[in-house]
Amino acid sequence: MHRILYMRWQSMRLLFSSVACVALCCLLVASTAAQSAIPDTTVYESWLREAFTAAQRRDRVGLEEAADRLIATTAVRLPDGTVVSVSNAWLQDALSSPTPDFPLIAARLGALIDARALPMPSAPTDALERLDRLLSAPPFGRSETPETPQWLIDFFDWLAWVIETLLRPLEAVPPASTNVVAWLLTLVGIVLLLAVIVYLIINLRRGMVRDAQIAAHSDDPVPTAAEAFDQAGALARDGDYRAAVRSLYLSALLWLDEQDMVRYDRALTNREYLERAQRNPALLARLTPVIETFDQVWYGHAPVDASAFAAYRQQIEALRRETGAQQA
Repeated sequence: MHRILYMRWQSMRLLFSSVACVALCCLLVASTAAQSAIPDTTVYESWLREAFTAAQRRDRVGLEEAADRLIATTAVRLPDGTVVSVSNAWLQDALSSPTPDFPLIAARLGALIDARALPMPSAPTDALERLDRLLSAPPFGRSETPETPQWLIDFFDWLAWVIETLLRPLEAVPPASTNVVAWLLTLVGIVLLLAVIVYLIINLRRGMVRDAQIAAHSDDPVPTAAEAFDQAGALARDGDYRAAVRSLYLSALLWLDEQDMVRYDRALTNREYLERAQRNPALLARLTPVIETFDQVWYGHAPVDASAFAAYRQQIEALRRETGAQQA
């Protein structure tokens, strides 16, 4: 009897172990399938283009087939192996309507495809150093207004005590001594006025010294348009095309300032320069691509080589020729 129970027990253990192994294998297969189900950027973009083409053709069947994959995709694997989450629930909502808005769907899919083509934003390696230099320079680096000297505070406290002491027995002063009190109050008023004047002179002098220090530590003098243009050529010959593009853009702004068309001001943004050029449509048409190219290179860190620099130089030269012809 015990032998039969023991054999049954061994059979149950073997059955349990087999079931556990099968379950573990299923979990491993499911995990592997889940990992392999994450598409990479190339596959994901091909699905977007397939859906975009179907939306342009107003092919609802083809769009729904492509949309099923996009809606089911919740993550995409980047070329460096990083997995980022995505969501295309909006596409499911758009297709739930009996009459989907195909132009709107195509526009949104096209925007996603265009966004894929944009370069990944990357901060320069010396971004923190640039930020420290910016915050330490004027106007951010201005020292705070110095506190009022303690001796001046003590003086005013003493003056207030004197005035209070003089006014306290004023009611008890006999009429014969009224003139004496009046002269005394006048003297106190003169002293108070002189103290205020001295305080204002001290603060005025400190302000002038602070402004002189700020001017001494300000940026380099503004070059001429020709100097900035020549500097761009020198930077390009050294291979620093990004800085050369900046010098070309600066030469264009300085040229417009020298022609009395747009005033150059370091505090103005690029969009504010465009706003000031709206009164001259021809100038606006020439200046807009110049600013857009500079923004892409300087702020968007778009790659720039010798050919790109040469093309940008042609834009600047065309701007100078046209503005020069307008002035003539």
